[in-house]
Amino acid sequence: MRFLALALLAFLTAVTGHAQAEPLRTVGGEDKAFAKLRGITFFFIDVSTSESRPEDADLRSEIRDAMELEMRRAGITPKEFNPQTPETSTPLLTIDVRFNRGLGRYDADVILSVRDNATISRNKEAVLAQSYSQSKRASGTSESTLGREIKARSRELVQEIIAGIKTLK
Repeated sequence: MRFLALALLAFLTAVTGHAQAEPLRTVGGEDKAFAKLRGITFFFIDVSTSESRPEDADLRSEIRDAMELEMRRAGITPKEFNPQTPETSTPLLTIDVRFNRGLGRYDADVILSVRDNATISRNKEAVLAQSYSQSKRASGTSESTLGREIKARSRELVQEIIAGIKTLK
């Protein structure tokens, strides 16, 4: 009887300890998101906003500069995007800022995406396929704080993709 009670106690302790351990990660679970980026050593970069106000031009320029700085630090070559020929400017890393402004509301979605040439054709034309996408929400209490938050979220997204590319090497 004592032996059965001790065995039951040992079993419950083992189960409880296993339940408190970190959850198991699937092999290659996070790498799947970055697997399509294997071998990339440079990016064409572009920044776009959902609104075209004069202040947004400055914001786009500052985000582009921050992206270039992060890439150069990581040894990834940034290249200037030519909007007239997007099919030759691949892989294209884009930061898209979608504003959601309202009365007393200063929000924006910051979306980082990578587009690359696809091997398929649609309607007898080559297409650009989106191979990676990630987004973050930026919120502020004013235009200036929203701008700072957008720049911070953009930098975080670029740092995440750079870290993901580095894990592939």
